[in-house]
Amino acid sequence: MKKRLISIFMLIAYSAILIRVMVFKDMPLIRIGSLRLNFGGPHEGPANLLPFKTILPYMLGEKGLLIAGVNLVGNVVLLVPIGFLVPFAWRSMTWKKSLAPAVSAGFAIEGMQAVLRVGIFDIDDVILNGLGVMVGYWTFTMLTKLTRSMKSKYN
Repeated sequence: MKKRLISIFMLIAYSAILIRVMVFKDMPLIRIGSLRLNFGGPHEGPANLLPFKTILPYMLGEKGLLIAGVNLVGNVVLLVPIGFLVPFAWRSMTWKKSLAPAVSAGFAIEGMQAVLRVGIFDIDDVILNGLGVMVGYWTFTMLTKLTRSMKSKYN
């Protein structure tokens, strides 16, 4: 029970940090030589409701590899801990059940950005965020299997 409570606390704390970074864009401007990376993004404009409309140009290198990498990888990697922590808090989690927090997290982040007018709703970000949660869940399951395998091998 104590481990579960710690997991829930960590999940809540990480979610709060995630909201601060992804919704309120509380990240400093990063400079690499003459390159300036501003994670604030646009605050006005039409919502993107067409899947892969922004992902495809990034994947095809139309916006530059660095910008594409930061956008694609960042939207995935930042949500991996959520997928990793959820099974610690709820032991009955399966990959099908983990789809709910995966989709919910992405919609919550994008929805907050739109409602608070600090960003534009982008379905592609929902897809990437959901993928991040699923990568975290799959990492959890692989590490769990590896740990069980090692325990049985040495016992």
